Amino acid sequence: MIIVHTPEGGEVERFDVRSVRTSEASIITRLISGDLSWAQVKARVEDGDPEVMCAVAFVIKKRSEPALRIDDFDPVADELQAKWDHKEIDIWAQIAAERLTTFDGPVEAARPALAMVLDAADDRDYAEVVIERVLAGKFPPAPDETTSGGGKSKNAASTAFEPSTSGSSPTSSTSTEADSTT
Repeated sequence: MIIVHTPEGGEVERFDVRSVRTSEASIITRLISGDLSWAQVKARVEDGDPEVMCAVAFVIKKRSEPALRIDDFDPVADELQAKWDHKEIDIWAQIAAERLTTFDGPVEAARPALAMVLDAADDRDYAEVVIERVLAGKFPPAPDETTSGGGKSKNAASTAFEPSTSGSSPTSSTSTEADSTT
């Protein structure tokens, strides 16, 4: 998941949620509410919760600006967006590719539904390449190819090809990751 901060008249900033260290996760949960687990924080980022996205972005931004204070980082809520990174796009594509094998109709007919992931993707170019690979039957890649990277995120596919509107991540239904104890 990537948090994209697009300030009016300012430079776009990207904050990779996967880069948060354990100590930073603890700080983030305390900034928001001491009773939230890290898994709940990530879910709220996916849901587009501006308070949570702000806290995560602040802690990551503080790495490069140690003197930054929370009161000095108060973006407009609509300037923050959660976008899918490369890994989340790959997970979505795996699901779409599996479902495409049972699709009744020409593969090209699935293109409009697959294209909906472009709005969720932080790296739109990467998402377009992945869509082409899915349509060509070349996803997932062969073992000697790599398509995974570190680009961010929104939600997983709940239908054959469309991103869902649920707050769950692409792996939430299969994830066994325990909640954080911080």
